[in-house]
Amino acid sequence: MAYKPIVILSACIQIVNGITSADIIASHNYPVEIHTVVTRDGYLLTAFRIPDSIFCEQSGAKPAVLFQHGMTASSDVFLVNGPRDGLAFMLADACFDVWLSNSRGTRYSRRHVSLDPSQEAFWRFSWHEIGTEDVAASIDYILATTNQSALHYVGHSQGCTTLVVLLSMRPQYNQLVKAAVLLGPPVFMGHTRTLGQMVLRNLIMSMPDCEFMFHNRMLNKILRTICELYVVRVYCSTFFMFVNGKFSDHLNTSAIPLIAATLPAGVSSRQPKHFIQLTDSGRFSLFDFGILKNLIYYRSLTPPDYPLHNVHPLTPVHIFYSDDDLSAAKEDVENFAASLPEAVMHRISTPSWHHMDFVHSMTVAEVINKPVIEIFKRFNLRH
Repeated sequence: MAYKPIVILSACIQIVNGITSADIIASHNYPVEIHTVVTRDGYLLTAFRIPDSIFCEQSGAKPAVLFQHGMTASSDVFLVNGPRDGLAFMLADACFDVWLSNSRGTRYSRRHVSLDPSQEAFWRFSWHEIGTEDVAASIDYILATTNQSALHYVGHSQGCTTLVVLLSMRPQYNQLVKAAVLLGPPVFMGHTRTLGQMVLRNLIMSMPDCEFMFHNRMLNKILRTICELYVVRVYCSTFFMFVNGKFSDHLNTSAIPLIAATLPAGVSSRQPKHFIQLTDSGRFSLFDFGILKNLIYYRSLTPPDYPLHNVHPLTPVHIFYSDDDLSAAKEDVENFAASLPEAVMHRISTPSWHHMDFVHSMTVAEVINKPVIEIFKRFNLRH
């Protein structure tokens, strides 16, 4: 018997004539819910939920898992590979309650109780606020909705950074995170050498707080149509990997049309600026506003480091990293792990495994997804 997807709308999504995470989920015959999460500082975030799967025979409550995307991405990034290779779908099949969040400023989360995206004040945030406010509010909402005491976490790229920020700055949240999986975590970034930083560095550092790399529905629709042509797909995939820092031998090119339709999702200019500051300093520190504002905000000439000794969820953090990731370099990830109270390292030694291969590789199901599912299952069996 076919499973009829159920779409529950609890929020107005400001997407017109563009494919959404809900569309992708429903197109694969999974149920989907749409939720609105309100942060302490007034941002309205859209979250997508996959509460069940026809392949799950378990009744009753399922362990909740929160997915947090990287910079320029959205919840779409965990879905475009489809149910065969997408970790979100595979977890739903394995009887987990899957939640996909969307950070402030992305195409799904451009609302605020009093501010408008046309105002500069709307964009006065970095991944610091995404961590301390968005991720915290998402955890609170999910636990209240599911009546659970803690959840599992999957972060990719900036989605790793934001959890580390939250757990270090608001350590009470450590007790609300069961197993945390970080895929390509950019924390220390002294060895980062991406094309984006090299080419756009001067532009980014000179920008005021504003929308950057915004989502354009018409342009993305055109790109998707072009990239669906097999003869053109190789050029689309080459461009995608080039702008992400390095060519990859592992990219699932069948996902390229959906990637083209959904990226970029929109960010604040302060987010890449903050990452560039980490590359320059070699530290993992709060945003550098300049000497005068630093004295006002931090009472010091330079921003303080994040207290990584506070990061200790209910089980040691699981870190997946690779030798050829230019965004989260091996040396920096190992430095990050050494700064934590405890960590479990999962090194991907496969040549040319790039930053986006953690979600878009042709072999991601075997290399990443199945080990992640086992990590969560082992925790559930032990607790």
